Amino acid sequence: MPERELTGLLEELESELDRNPDVSDEERAALEELRSRIGHVLESERPGTAQEGHGVTEPLRSYVDRFETSHPTLTMILGRIADALNKMGI
Repeated sequence: MPERELTGLLEELESELDRNPDVSDEERAALEELRSRIGHVLESERPGTAQEGHGVTEPLRSYVDRFETSHPTLTMILGRIADALNKMGI
């Protein structure tokens, strides 16, 4: 169930990025890279391993803090992604 929720949230993140021209190209590229990493974790056989989660949670937390005031909808989606990863043990 958390994997399905996370997949939906990643799609929601992509849609929000498409609708939000205020996100800089640099921020957009970094979020796309993060989305790709999370997708890779989902594709792995054991997504709860610490090694697979490494490199995903810290940047995610950073973006939640970074976008908190300037992009509240992105912040909400990123927070929900963090919650879903947490449910998966990542």
